[in-house]
Amino acid sequence: MSLDPVDRRTFLGRSAAAGAGVALAGGAVVGTAGAAEAHGRGHGHGRPGRRYSFTVMGTTDLHGNVFNWDYFTDKEYDDAAHNDVGLAKISTLVDQVRREKGRRNTLLIDAGDTIQGTQLSYYYAKVDPITARRGPVHPMAQAMNAIGYDAAALGNHEFNYGIPVLRKFEEQCDFPLLGANALDARTLRPAFAPYVIKRLRTPFGRDVRVAVLGLTNPGIAIWDKVNVGGKMVFPGLEEQAAKWVPKLRSMGADVVIVSAHSGSSGTSSYGDQLPYVENAAGLVAEQVPGIDAILVGHAHVEIAEHFVTNKVTGKRVVLSEPAKWGQRLTLFDFDLVWEKGRWTVEKAGSQVLNSNAVAEDRKVVSLLRDEHRKVVAYVNQVIGTSVVAMSTADAPWKDEPIIDLINQVQAETVAAALAGGEYAALPVLSQASCFSRTAGIPA
Repeated sequence: MSLDPVDRRTFLGRSAAAGAGVALAGGAVVGTAGAAEAHGRGHGHGRPGRRYSFTVMGTTDLHGNVFNWDYFTDKEYDDAAHNDVGLAKISTLVDQVRREKGRRNTLLIDAGDTIQGTQLSYYYAKVDPITARRGPVHPMAQAMNAIGYDAAALGNHEFNYGIPVLRKFEEQCDFPLLGANALDARTLRPAFAPYVIKRLRTPFGRDVRVAVLGLTNPGIAIWDKVNVGGKMVFPGLEEQAAKWVPKLRSMGADVVIVSAHSGSSGTSSYGDQLPYVENAAGLVAEQVPGIDAILVGHAHVEIAEHFVTNKVTGKRVVLSEPAKWGQRLTLFDFDLVWEKGRWTVEKAGSQVLNSNAVAEDRKVVSLLRDEHRKVVAYVNQVIGTSVVAMSTADAPWKDEPIIDLINQVQAETVAAALAGGEYAALPVLSQASCFSRTAGIPA
């Protein structure tokens, strides 16, 4: 089996690096603590305690959203709740938090599903692909680099455009893409860095070591079988967390955060097709000791703050899932105390900030203005005309020509792809659902 399509270098080299994670190298956060410094009353014997506070910001399920823009309607995004979307808005929130807390007392991470979901992300995967010789830098990489992300977990949609696109995106990012349970099918070693350890310098001598463990979704084996089959495997989050968290603690991690592209409900949309739970973040918190917080993704369910009690230690683990597309930014706030020669988490909590409360960051808007304009022009091309108007308004309960058109296009496209192959003679069936009652084609 050739592994060349999987890895731009080789799986062997990648796995060797991944086996060591991205530990304490190139990503150390240095400098003296500012607003986060604090002296408390101490613990025992009346001696003053040494305390330090820091904040980890988190996003998830950005799905290719840089701007507060709907490329289909060709206007600013809006919904019934008047949410806003995009990294340009998130950047403004991040800057505000960094000014308040002191940048050296903050980290910024993501829980996956980054490079698929909008016409912007489609354009730079398919139309002007980042994999081309002298191809462009992916807009999501440009934006996240400019904002200053420290790490991001892999989401299942990272694999939609194939592993070469994902590897090129990884190459373009100034931060590691983490996936402790994304394994080379042959060696069963991590195909991506499992974790990163960041150092936060305090005024008391020893740095605080913050480990971020990345976990992705086992469902990739089903949903993107055509891209990963025979190349990568995706075991369960619980077993991989149980493997890596003790290692991170033994390496001196004072705080362990899991960035998990997995919901918290304990359910799976794929039933018993896989022995691994799709939405396992809550199970990880419950079963694996040594975790302080979990940034939850995948489910597109907003969770400002939720505590799960670990069955082994009785310790509460804080979970938070910010709303999709950059609608919210999670803040994990940690209060640490120096006890018995080590830093210990005294308190942890979370909240979410709403991106509709701020303006887009002009730096991000300016950085990607040209890419945005290219995609707007691409989406607004005329690709066909209709002699009659077609609407989906009544399509949920009766036959409508617009759904028939979608089925016809799907069937013709699949038949053309099968032509000349062993399945060319098979009948092609198509199913189309009405996802919107406001879609239409004008006459």
